Amino acid sequence: MAKKDYYDVLGVSKSASADEIRAAYRKLARKYHPDVTKNDPKSTEKFKEVQEAYDVLGDATKRQNYDQFGHAGVGAGAAAGAQGDPFAGFRRGGGGGNGGRRSWSGGPGVSVEEFDFGGGDASSIFEQIFGARRSAGRSKGRAQPPPERGQDVEHSVSLTFEQAARGTTLSLQIDREGKLETIEVKVPPGVKDGSRVRIKGMGHRTGGENGDLFIITAIQPHPYYRREGLDVYVDVPVSLWEAIFGAKVEVPTLDGMLTLSIPPGTGGGAKLRIKGRGVFRGEDKGDEFVVIKVVLPKDFNDADKEALHKLADKHPIDARANVPWR
Repeated sequence: MAKKDYYDVLGVSKSASADEIRAAYRKLARKYHPDVTKNDPKSTEKFKEVQEAYDVLGDATKRQNYDQFGHAGVGAGAAAGAQGDPFAGFRRGGGGGNGGRRSWSGGPGVSVEEFDFGGGDASSIFEQIFGARRSAGRSKGRAQPPPERGQDVEHSVSLTFEQAARGTTLSLQIDREGKLETIEVKVPPGVKDGSRVRIKGMGHRTGGENGDLFIITAIQPHPYYRREGLDVYVDVPVSLWEAIFGAKVEVPTLDGMLTLSIPPGTGGGAKLRIKGRGVFRGEDKGDEFVVIKVVLPKDFNDADKEALHKLADKHPIDARANVPWR
């Protein structure tokens, strides 16, 4: 049976950028991964197709050969991915003759959190899937032990609330075996306090494969924003009269100030949503919620109080009509 076009497998055009190909691959890998689909045969086969397509289109040289010669231009590498271990691209120590390994992230600056398949970290999932298979292969002499791998390195960084929500690029000095190296690290949007961002190959060196660098993020508290998942909350004071009659007020967002309409009769504690202005994470965007805090006037004189009593008599309100304890 003829092989499917790799661009069709990933659902991208032939002019797609490397970032577009990577994003399509991540989305499909999450969708069809056996840990998500409970090893459904059709989904597993689809996962193999997606992995094979990305093995080619995710590599600039292989993609160029594929664009020029089709499947014949990448026959050896593609066949190995299709007929062998369908998850070889994810396995530590797997891949071609150079002993390299394919990263979950597809490149620097992507958090492992993006690939959460229901508990546990990525390394433990891989061990469960592949541990027995690797042991069996070694016992039968079918595979050589992988070369010694360099140790991973951890480096903590402090991020502002905005940097964590929208992503940022940091210039860091990393100590690698006693030598300071300055590197640029792209931190993806949506990281949380304690997130681990992997930079492949930037750990300690050995005769085999380099270890990885893990950036551990610490998020600074914000003076007025607070985060719940991908949503952002901010308290906005309004006067009693603005709450009664409605108003247009300026409110802060992560993308700058915005004019928000307060509907007439808005009560204290009301939450007004601004769609898509929360935390970004991959293709997902959270919302911003403006929490209304009504500010009451002070120092009423006797005439004011009399007028307010008349209003209260004319417009009685049972404020606790629907409380659960009544």
